[in-house]
Amino acid sequence: MRYLLLGPVTVTGPDGPLPVAGPKRLAVLAALLLNANRVVSERKLSDLVWGNDPPSSVRGQIQVHVSELRKLLGRATIVRQAPGYLIVVGPGELDLHAFDEAVSRARDELEAGRPESAAERLRAILDTWRGPALGGVTEPLRALEGPGLNERRLSALEDFFDARLAAGRHVHTVGELRQAVGRHPFRERLQVQLMLALHRCGRTPEALQVYADTRARLASEVGIEPGRSLRDTHLRLLRDTTEGAAAGTAERAPDDGVPAPLPDGRTALSEQPPVPRQLPPDVPLFVGRNEQLESLDGLLAAGATTAVAAVGGGPGVGKTSLAVHWAHRVRDHFPDGQLYVPLRQYGPDGPALDPAEAAAGVLEAFGVPGARIPAGRAARFGLYRSVLAGRRVLIVLDDAQDAAQVRPLLPGVPGCLVVVTGRTRLIGLVAAEGARPVTLDPLSAREARELLAGRLGAARVAAEPEAADRLGALCARLPLALAIVAARAGTCPQFPLGALVEEMRDAGGVLDALDGGDPEIDLRAAFARSYRSLPPRAARLYRLLGLHPGPEVTPSLAAGLLGEPERRVRPLLAELGRAHLVTEEAPGRYHRHDLLRAHALELTLAQDTEEDRRAACHRLLDRPPHSAQGAAWPFHALGPAPVEPGRPGLSAPRRPPPVTAGCPGRRDGEG
Repeated sequence: MRYLLLGPVTVTGPDGPLPVAGPKRLAVLAALLLNANRVVSERKLSDLVWGNDPPSSVRGQIQVHVSELRKLLGRATIVRQAPGYLIVVGPGELDLHAFDEAVSRARDELEAGRPESAAERLRAILDTWRGPALGGVTEPLRALEGPGLNERRLSALEDFFDARLAAGRHVHTVGELRQAVGRHPFRERLQVQLMLALHRCGRTPEALQVYADTRARLASEVGIEPGRSLRDTHLRLLRDTTEGAAAGTAERAPDDGVPAPLPDGRTALSEQPPVPRQLPPDVPLFVGRNEQLESLDGLLAAGATTAVAAVGGGPGVGKTSLAVHWAHRVRDHFPDGQLYVPLRQYGPDGPALDPAEAAAGVLEAFGVPGARIPAGRAARFGLYRSVLAGRRVLIVLDDAQDAAQVRPLLPGVPGCLVVVTGRTRLIGLVAAEGARPVTLDPLSAREARELLAGRLGAARVAAEPEAADRLGALCARLPLALAIVAARAGTCPQFPLGALVEEMRDAGGVLDALDGGDPEIDLRAAFARSYRSLPPRAARLYRLLGLHPGPEVTPSLAAGLLGEPERRVRPLLAELGRAHLVTEEAPGRYHRHDLLRAHALELTLAQDTEEDRRAACHRLLDRPPHSAQGAAWPFHALGPAPVEPGRPGLSAPRRPPPVTAGCPGRRDGEG
């Protein structure tokens, strides 16, 4: 099967084109294909196909269109998966996927110094466009998704011209550039490329006239001055002309693949501001998070303001993975650059990065020399916002300490999009800057099984589905914990999954089995980072909550452990909530998973005295029965009574030899 979106929407089978009746059915198909191999909710399908005026029977109409498409394409091609539908598309079947892959390879070739190969690849893939994207679909879908697709084509066309100029083909590129500039008169990158091509052909006066015409057009029709790149190119050409005339020379660059040198030895091409592409590699085998990805997708339509998303969730839940994965999905919407800024110095356990230092790094990424970066904070942030003005840039600010660290790094004008991840809830950004909160919980049981299947193979998981589900539960369905366990299972393919479950259940140390041997993938270290952000009284409450074996915590129970009134304990629980160490699932009812409880228990055994732990248990027992959930549970802490096998006692920590992966042997710790 072959699906075509880059022009009129078309489906081609082994025997030729397949008939898809009507613009709405085409739009349903196109909406699914734009999100190929991902679930598209019925609500999103309604918005894409019908816009703001869906019929009252919209759900039924979606079902009818999907049913007819399944008859045409095969029932296994479009799958019903809550809360919507997913279309299965294989490698090479969708022209948009082929386009994105070719453009990415060409950009890599250009950066590696192979401009001829990059230009040929880009020329070939640009020729696959058969007209404006999404032809034949409904107007709401074309209005929402069409501009982004056409922007991707135009960005690739500009990359093609860059490659041609880098290969020294300026003589043969001038004509095409003039046509492109005529179709897109406000595209300053094209104007710069045309000026450079003309200059290298010895036609510098024409290049200067391009600038004059563009400046006049911008002033009369838009009311703005040319951007920095266009102004800098103009000044370099003026300087080259003036100095060349004074020396009595007028050199013409040969069409030999070497750009014409400027008087100071640099080339005009090398002086173009770089386009930073700093995203880390995409996350392998990313699963789930459809609701959060849709929420982030909604920010692409923001035009009046700088769009900001605040991604939060507990340690190990995959905040950075989500941000990086989504950034890769939408990077072509931001042709002027994609920035990744870690807001911690020296790794995840380091101190918070000064936002002024982060701003300096961004300025350097855009080619601002260090000598021109102001020392004063106000001037530096002003230059930072000036450099981003007029550009479409995606900025990922990872592991923010608080809103105050982020605010100076928010661009001052529309066009950019900022995704912030943080260990604590960035409520200040949501309240003051209108950031969209995106919260992550542990994966569902199905998603945890899907993650294991992706890493271990579907056949191995299908052979032991119950064991796979137990592994997920023992890992609290945290992506980080599941990845560590999958790594252990992957290195021992001869082990049944059931044996790994028993190994995890029999382990004595709760988190030793989830030590990946690297601070970046050590679950205990991830918990510790969030714990260290707590003020002392909240930290003490977190530790003592390790004495309570249940997943649910109330203000009454917390007050009993601390021996304080509930009114003084509620703010401490709120602190734990801001650090994502408990989750308030209903007013006054907090939840934490077993691995956090195990971490808290380790801390109270290591840092609190036995007397403190005994006193906390006695205080809880002294409260009225209706005030302390399951108040009989701590009796074993008050004396040398037998402890349930596999559960550490309360008088001293039991630290067995670490194992490679797994979860502690707590029979009640399986979710």
